[in-house]
Amino acid sequence: MSADASAAATAEARTEEALEAGGYADMRPTYRDLLRRLKQRDAEAFDEATRRYRDDVVPAIAGGDEDPVSAWTTYGAWLADRFAHGRLVRLDETGLATSAGPDAAPGHVLLHLPEDSGDSAIPLLLPAELSPAQEAALELLVR
Repeated sequence: MSADASAAATAEARTEEALEAGGYADMRPTYRDLLRRLKQRDAEAFDEATRRYRDDVVPAIAGGDEDPVSAWTTYGAWLADRFAHGRLVRLDETGLATSAGPDAAPGHVLLHLPEDSGDSAIPLLLPAELSPAQEAALELLVR
């Protein structure tokens, strides 16, 4: 196994453990969808995104330098900002939104909220089980 493949496998395993331990849903399918959309929209930004994943995300997670969930949400926030400039907000279990950084908070939803109110919010991190208030907020802001 190559060093790159070994690092990717280690990062994958550490991510799985962190998601389960934190009670989070797997956000990587959302990020892959963003990457597919970015590839169609902006080849240069897509190249930068794949470079960041390969050179920043995987080594930080595999090497144990960064919490896997934080590494992924930082990357996700960068990806989301390629579509629409915005800010990060956290929704608690009651649906109350507060400003946030890319750090995780158990039981909370982390969203990229575009500055332009015509653009949909992009979920970056979801708890494994959403509260009814979080579900309603996501329906309004994302779907």
